[in-house]
Amino acid sequence: MPRLGLINMLIGFCVLFLAAAAGAVLANDMTVAFLSGPERLGTWQVTLHNAAHGHANMFAILHVLFGLTLPYSRVSHTLKVAQTAGLTAGTFAMGPLLWVRAGLGPTENLDLATLATGGFLAAALAALMSHAAGIGARLFRP
Repeated sequence: MPRLGLINMLIGFCVLFLAAAAGAVLANDMTVAFLSGPERLGTWQVTLHNAAHGHANMFAILHVLFGLTLPYSRVSHTLKVAQTAGLTAGTFAMGPLLWVRAGLGPTENLDLATLATGGFLAAALAALMSHAAGIGARLFRP
């Protein structure tokens, strides 16, 4: 297994651990919100905290899958490193940065957190698409 694949799997399992730990805190927050008034369950902050938890888990699994399938991609090692960086940026955007956005509250204006989230997510989507293309190249040009 190439080292870069192992690094991605390590990132994935570390993020899974952190998301699981955050899930315990989130469950407590949800209980408090429910007991103090079920209408609080639909607030901006609770919604984004739930989204951050789910997306962090998803990106963690993507890192593991990316690491496992990395040897099948025909792209260069340099592009694989860039894909790892893009996927890591998406993990940060849809986990911790989404948690930060929850604390800032909703706004109609573009703020730095929103722009960073969008940019990091775009990098992750580019990484996923280019990885799919690399695997496709291996499939159609063995």
